Amino acid sequence: MLVKENWGRVLGDLQQRVGDEAFNLWLRHTLVVKLEPELLEVGVANMMAGEWLDAKFSGEILSSVERIVGFRPRKVRFSVNGHLFRELRRQEAQARGTAPVIPVVKEDAKPRVAPAPVPRQIFNLNERYTLDRVIVGPNNQLAFNCAFEVARRPGEAFNPLFIYGRSGTGKSHLLQGIARELHERHARLNVLYVPAEYFVNQFTGQLRSKNLEPFRRKFRSPDVLIIDDIQFFSNKDATQEELLHTLDSLVQNGRQVVFAADCAPRALDGFMEQLTTRFTQGMVAELEQPGYTTRLALIKSKLEGHRQLFPDEVVNFLAQKLECNVREIEGYVTRLVAPAGLYGQRVTLQFAQQALQDFLQNRSRMVELTDIENLVIAHFGVTSAALHSRLRKRPVALARQVCMHLARTLTSYSLKEIGRFFGNKNHTTVVFAHQAVAAKVAKSKNLAAEIEHLKRQLIGPQAVKPLA
Repeated sequence: MLVKENWGRVLGDLQQRVGDEAFNLWLRHTLVVKLEPELLEVGVANMMAGEWLDAKFSGEILSSVERIVGFRPRKVRFSVNGHLFRELRRQEAQARGTAPVIPVVKEDAKPRVAPAPVPRQIFNLNERYTLDRVIVGPNNQLAFNCAFEVARRPGEAFNPLFIYGRSGTGKSHLLQGIARELHERHARLNVLYVPAEYFVNQFTGQLRSKNLEPFRRKFRSPDVLIIDDIQFFSNKDATQEELLHTLDSLVQNGRQVVFAADCAPRALDGFMEQLTTRFTQGMVAELEQPGYTTRLALIKSKLEGHRQLFPDEVVNFLAQKLECNVREIEGYVTRLVAPAGLYGQRVTLQFAQQALQDFLQNRSRMVELTDIENLVIAHFGVTSAALHSRLRKRPVALARQVCMHLARTLTSYSLKEIGRFFGNKNHTTVVFAHQAVAAKVAKSKNLAAEIEHLKRQLIGPQAVKPLA
């Protein structure tokens, strides 16, 4: 009790020194876990809050402790507190669940409250990636219209459809949105969505076994085949030739094919001219960085449910200054909304300016559990069903452990949430998986390189620290 009372006095001292705004957003809802001469441990809502406090306020916190309790702990540590974390996740879920729908209006479009569930296939589709949730503007109008038409009339219009754009512009959102829309409109169609790496790994595996028939049945039988990150085929001649024959087989039989890449077909390096020519024989649509009007609409959609906490001057400032891709805009606004919604505090222009400066200095991709799952599935060649099952065969078990390791390393999800997502495992399984992969990485240079490769794909090369 005395420790909690002392922490209350420390918070009072901090409020006077850092000001009401910063205190209410970052310090008010903290808990003291341990207060000893060697260590001060502070409970926070998530890792981001802990990193912010560590970078901005650790010195002030230690000084306040010294003034109030008479000693200065040698070290301060911030840890995620379950109660605070759950409350923050509830706020984030509420913000995501009430996001408005701003599609291009179509005569036969029907309003929908929530996306229809999609039966589990090889890859787990992100539930937020629906066409209804795309914020449409001049930067993505053509690509969105093509995606909508493909979902409405697969095999009849724009075949193949090739969407390209820089990282974070919304390619995966559109491709997974097409898959979900197809399921809703044409429930009987066989729709297969895969990253390019999965196609490559499956092909090379079957090629080694000298039996390509199972591979061809899998990829030439769907009514719609959707392949993301097609640039991964670069300099893989045999795989490109197989893709060319797969594409010809599907299109000739009236089946739809959709591709996405980080550049235009003719700009793809290390590709057969015959294949890039086939890419351009359907429809090619570019996704560009959003302009001011689109950014404004995107920001307002992310603020739904908390709009009263963000004055117009703050919203306009964000739309003017966030000249980056869609993913980064969503990432920044989500990080700003979460503490504001949790504590019910209005965000001032001064605070938004400071937060934006810090964000732009440390920006990296927001990592979702579905991102991790799909990337690992593609890399290790397992299925989503196997990953979520109780199978303990070595390839499946390793893939599952790597998923949990990456989730612990790159996200702020709790042990319980990670375990629940990856097959209803308990938190001790997640801890074991995280530690097991770390131990294996220390012993295996090959696995260490694979983990680094996966991290680079998830958050970009600049954010990955070199492996020892």
